[in-house]
Amino acid sequence: MDLNYLTKWLGIQGMNVVKAQWQRKEPRTAVILTLERDSRWEYRCGGCGRKTEKVYAYRERTIQHLTLWQHLSYLEFMEYRVDCLRCGLKVEQLPFVERSAHVSLMLASQVYELCKVMTVKAVALLEGLHRETVKTLDKRRLKTTQQQRPLDGITQLGVDEIAIGKGQKYLHMISALDGPRGSELIYIGEGRKEKDLEKFWKWFGKERTQKIQVAVMDMWKGFINSFKAHCPSIVLIYDKFHIIRHLLEALNKVRKQQLKQADKKLKGLLIAKKFILLSRQAHVRGKARESLTQLLSLSKTIFKAHLLKESFSHLWSYKSKTWAVKFWKVWKDSLKWSRLKPYQRFARMIDKHIEGILACCDHKVPLGFIEATNLKARNIIRRAYGYRDKEYMKLKIIQTCSHLGVFQPWSFSFNNTS
Repeated sequence: MDLNYLTKWLGIQGMNVVKAQWQRKEPRTAVILTLERDSRWEYRCGGCGRKTEKVYAYRERTIQHLTLWQHLSYLEFMEYRVDCLRCGLKVEQLPFVERSAHVSLMLASQVYELCKVMTVKAVALLEGLHRETVKTLDKRRLKTTQQQRPLDGITQLGVDEIAIGKGQKYLHMISALDGPRGSELIYIGEGRKEKDLEKFWKWFGKERTQKIQVAVMDMWKGFINSFKAHCPSIVLIYDKFHIIRHLLEALNKVRKQQLKQADKKLKGLLIAKKFILLSRQAHVRGKARESLTQLLSLSKTIFKAHLLKESFSHLWSYKSKTWAVKFWKVWKDSLKWSRLKPYQRFARMIDKHIEGILACCDHKVPLGFIEATNLKARNIIRRAYGYRDKEYMKLKIIQTCSHLGVFQPWSFSFNNTS
């Protein structure tokens, strides 16, 4: 084969393929391409990047490149030292070699993209690399991308927590709801106390913090106090899905109370009907719908609790605070003559936070994004069967819950880097 074709296909400017050989590397085969430099190659300092003419042969080096058909491929070349006026004697800068790794920049980029849709173990098997090498390449690129992402122009933030491992261990996840590329997760930190969020404010910057106008969160005091302390004029909006969760817990307590007092017939219907009762009625189908109808017809208490649960979500359909307040008063008045003590406690909690709940009438924010982010984070941890490296886990969650997780397998080339 004419080696000029291999030089052209390889695409490294200033490097020519002068030899190609085939080797057996169990359990696969490999193609080794020997490279030499031509007159177009510029020697640059590995420290400051300045061009220099004084060079000395240093060592022969071999790096792994993209797979060639079914064969692994390696690039062999002579590495030089340069005598830089500013830095002294330094190893030359090689734009096609991944920093601190025995792989090409294109292979490192492909590993990073494949790790978006495959496990580290699968990528290592596909590319013929060690698992730790794949993880290191992916983690390094994730950290660089996270540091370079744009954060200016953000005025709306959302915060939520996720439990990890055993015991009271939490991560707090902060999202930009109106970021430069839409809603996306931007930061993950450990803990959920007020002091735990200090690292985020330092990372986010004081100037950007002063521009925050709206924050969406649950009713956790640590989050509320931290945002009020750093953004005095901020408008807090309490997340709809967390409030609904409190209502469902109240409904489940009513179900348990009725289960203790029920006769045999009603008890048979109440047992194992938790999720049918807590689901939205429109989503219950088939035999489950028949069981729900029969249950509601036998217990007036369960019927009323279920009816109040179904109607409560209308609170977020109002665009006017006035009408939303009227709806809330009517809903709350319906509890006066009932014996639904869990619902009464729920109503008192809502009264304390009503301003933050009704603030969504004046500020339209994507309330569902925060809950979706929480679900994605749990799926990532579950799919990986746990991460040994907590920092790597955080970076993978951020990648998946932002524009960084878009799979772009051929978005790189040597022509852009040489």
